[in-house]
Amino acid sequence: MRKSIFYSVIAFVMGMLFMGFVSGTLNPLSNQLVNAVLWYQRSDEMKAIYLQNFNWAKQIVEMETNKNQNQHKLAVIVDIDETMLDNSPFEGMLIHTGKSFIRSLWNDWVNRIHARALPGAADFTQFARRHGVEVFYISNRHVRNLKATLENLKREGFAYADSSHILLKDKTSDKTKRRNKVTAFYKVILYMGDNMGDFDEIYKKGSSLYDSTAVWRDSQLWGTRFIVMPNPMYGTWEYTLFPRGKKLTDLDKAMIKINHIIGY
Repeated sequence: MRKSIFYSVIAFVMGMLFMGFVSGTLNPLSNQLVNAVLWYQRSDEMKAIYLQNFNWAKQIVEMETNKNQNQHKLAVIVDIDETMLDNSPFEGMLIHTGKSFIRSLWNDWVNRIHARALPGAADFTQFARRHGVEVFYISNRHVRNLKATLENLKREGFAYADSSHILLKDKTSDKTKRRNKVTAFYKVILYMGDNMGDFDEIYKKGSSLYDSTAVWRDSQLWGTRFIVMPNPMYGTWEYTLFPRGKKLTDLDKAMIKINHIIGY
């Protein structure tokens, strides 16, 4: 057992060294992103999944508006990053430069206003508008990113790209209070996001770990009230792998990820 682990570590390190020599960088954590970013940027499957999800979301909007008969003000709540806007070039930059995520780098990317609309995303918001359904963007981008984020959404043709329809993070990443601000005045017919926290904090176990039993328990909500978007590049799920309260290097995190992979 120890010998197999030893050889796995050696193979991993050698692979990372090769990746570093080829790209001119050497960061085992960012280099783990390669396949995920390539899939996200290049695969037709990625595009098809987004189009599929937004087509299904349109059907839900039509069904709910037909049932509503103008009784309630209807709304859809969506996340922004990797739900409506594509930030994969930021992840690509981390790979090319050998850097790992830090807030200043992210803020620089956001302020460039280069994120493109994901397949079907802007069209869906315009569809919702035509059907009298408002779209609210609840994102964990920081409130200091508000101006750049609104400009980005407007440039990409999103409906409801205004300050009254966007709620960004101030002090907490918990979206419950921001969701409640919408549900106090609207009947929310659909939630869309790429992270479990985009739907309900009930999917958290303790303070940060997601509880899969709640996902199975609420199986009837997926595809009817909640639509999950694909994001293999990053997410809160990653933090469930790491020991809490321990300072880890990028190499530590890379190795922990490797050790969590199920093989045979």
